[in-house]
Amino acid sequence: MNRRDFTFIVAGAAATKLMATPLETDPAQAKATQAVLDAVPIAEADPDRPVYHFHPPANWTNDPNGTLFYRGWHHLFYQLNPFAARLGSQHWGHARSRDLVNWEHLPIAIWPSTDKGETAIYSGGAAIASDGRPRLIYTSIGHPQPEQWMAIPKDDELIEWQKYEGNPVLAQSAHRAGPISQWRDPFMFRSQRTTYMVCGGGTAAGRGQVQLYRATKPDLTRWEHLGVIFQTLDREVRNFECPNLFPLDGRWVLIVSAFRPCEYWIGDLDIPRMQFVPTAHGVLDAGDAYASNISVDDKGRTLLWLWGRTNTPPDKGWGSVITMPRTLTIGPDGYLRQQPVVEFDSLRGDVKTVAASPLEKPLDPDGIRTDCAEIEVEFHGGGTYGLELRRSDEGKPGVVVSMQGPYLNVGTARAYVGFADRHRLRIFLDKRCIEVFADDGVTAVYNWINAGPTDLGIRVFGQAGGGRGPNRGGPPSLQSLRIWPMAAARFNMDRFRA
Repeated sequence: MNRRDFTFIVAGAAATKLMATPLETDPAQAKATQAVLDAVPIAEADPDRPVYHFHPPANWTNDPNGTLFYRGWHHLFYQLNPFAARLGSQHWGHARSRDLVNWEHLPIAIWPSTDKGETAIYSGGAAIASDGRPRLIYTSIGHPQPEQWMAIPKDDELIEWQKYEGNPVLAQSAHRAGPISQWRDPFMFRSQRTTYMVCGGGTAAGRGQVQLYRATKPDLTRWEHLGVIFQTLDREVRNFECPNLFPLDGRWVLIVSAFRPCEYWIGDLDIPRMQFVPTAHGVLDAGDAYASNISVDDKGRTLLWLWGRTNTPPDKGWGSVITMPRTLTIGPDGYLRQQPVVEFDSLRGDVKTVAASPLEKPLDPDGIRTDCAEIEVEFHGGGTYGLELRRSDEGKPGVVVSMQGPYLNVGTARAYVGFADRHRLRIFLDKRCIEVFADDGVTAVYNWINAGPTDLGIRVFGQAGGGRGPNRGGPPSLQSLRIWPMAAARFNMDRFRA
């Protein structure tokens, strides 16, 4: 098993029965597209809208879906409500990128087929079938029970998609012990030249589970239920959403979303014995990110995608973003490391440097005011120290990023980093949202910010204190601070049409 195998490309070819190509644009797609276009001027008029985090042209997004790298392009599908800047009326939007930074918005890929009983297109994943082309499998909502449906590309650029006429490819009748509660969010992976799928849900008694399935046809149109590959030990978790199971650095990683910050387990997978044995467990992101998806690119990188909530008022014409793609690795301690992809360095402007300084009193860097920047800062010592960002002229911060003993705080979110004499933070500030990576990716936290358009100040602070750990009692000091203004990413709209 290697990462190349994980790209799902398998030998052979098999015919797949398709729906007839429509002669005219589907009115439902045209209506959804026009609704997005109508909201674009409203969304673009908001000065607090992020400029380098991915977002739809307008209105609402949530879960990243069907993420994959194919023929030189990173493809991102995503939950889209084309009709309002709030959750509802789920479609699949679609965009592609050469560099993970600049994006081309493509036509809406999947929308509800109301004539077939669909009312919503829930989340799902992508896999490569035996003809070497991708398939999208998603949860179709509107039937007596959820069903897993397939969509097939009509062209090699993956611009247009159509639904397999034999849908569903997987139904509740496949389950030996009866229906699965809250059954949804398929994710595919490869192992030993076979394509597998995991789906989330829970038992009737209310215990979260991850179900495992095996493709029994190379065109991915038929699946066999193998059973439960993982079950929560937490009785408060009634079901799992958006499970991802994938190989990484010689181990297997399982990520789930359970209506709280995403969690992960690292362990060993034995499919013949239906065992996933974890050896490490952690919180993926303690902030306001959710609903993960995974892709692997041509460089062999395993990329993590997450929905980033922004808590934006709906009248602003937009809601939520996709977090910056993160490269995943397993650290020497056996836990995940998350790093922003290096491609975002291309957006950096001229760096501004602040000299090392004791933090006996707060430091306000001269001439630096920003709401869109990459910040790299290193501290030494104990106590509490960090940055106030998006400060108003009255001194109120929009968000505080701080280290407090072994904990990283980003607004209201708190994540464990560990005790150390030094802590290094990389902070990506993007208008209404922020991502922070601590100590080379030991911890990553996304959160949203509520600040006024003129709240651009920065303050560095430190407070000595007692506490536990190897650095207790030492006064905090600023070791280095570098700030790069960040340019806006490019979002091309030329092909966003029905």
